[in-house]
Amino acid sequence: MTPMCRNWSLLRIAALAAGVALVSVTHAQSPTQGTTQSSGQSTAPSAVQTAAPAPAAPTTPPPSASPQGAPAPSTPSAALPPTSYTASDGSASVMLPAGWKAVEGTQGLIVLDGPNAGEAAVLGKIFNAHNAPFVPGQKGADNTGMSMPYAASFADKVGMVVQQIVVSEGSPLPQGAVTSVAPIPVPRTLGQCGTFSGNMTGARGQFVLAGSFCALPLEASGDYKTMIMIVQLPVAESANLAAVTQSILASYNMPLNTLEYNLRPFDQPAGRVVLLDPTSSQCFELGVMHLTPAAQLPRACGGSAPN
Repeated sequence: MTPMCRNWSLLRIAALAAGVALVSVTHAQSPTQGTTQSSGQSTAPSAVQTAAPAPAAPTTPPPSASPQGAPAPSTPSAALPPTSYTASDGSASVMLPAGWKAVEGTQGLIVLDGPNAGEAAVLGKIFNAHNAPFVPGQKGADNTGMSMPYAASFADKVGMVVQQIVVSEGSPLPQGAVTSVAPIPVPRTLGQCGTFSGNMTGARGQFVLAGSFCALPLEASGDYKTMIMIVQLPVAESANLAAVTQSILASYNMPLNTLEYNLRPFDQPAGRVVLLDPTSSQCFELGVMHLTPAAQLPRACGGSAPN
């Protein structure tokens, strides 16, 4: 099924542009494989940690891809103080960059809009997937949110998940590609995790984006969980992407009990709930949610720092 870089674009979420296309299809080596409930975001039972650098801003799309009528460069609002936001159910929190606002917050998921067109972020979005060929807009077997081949590359998985979010929000299926990926060291219990970046262009302008993604291990029934974190800015703000992504992801917090609940296996034994062990949950929080550098990750999480 899948090409090297799966065509995709971001979800509606208010500020994310519909009808755009990613460009520049080269990407780095996919992250290596590390050594589950309804199809939507899991309900869950609410510790703040610091974190580290986000992915570097991806390369600006080529001038030839620039559409007519692209928006003029907007004025960054970085000089204004950030504000805090906590989901109404206490399941997650984040520091909002100046001028940004939360448009959704529940069950660990937080969706943000920036003050300028094309600025947006989606944090802690979970998709339950079934190991089967991907069909945009269709749910998967076993009441999962989508079908997606577990053997697909990391970049293709990112693209298919974002495509599914786009179509699920009622937007047309756009074109595009992930431009770079890099592995995040995680324990085997967390599967395959990494960072990604990309460029988008279309009738509404050009955009850059960065984030992290994790596909948890394939379960006996052929189902598995994924979680995505993504930040998007207009291409005129490319120089700010790394700082904005770092700021948002470093401050995003999901209490460990909520995280453990959200990442629990899709196939639950009858009559009981099996959660991730606390070490795996903490490694996920540090590495995937906060992008903590390997040198600062404890050895138990695949890093080089003391446990």
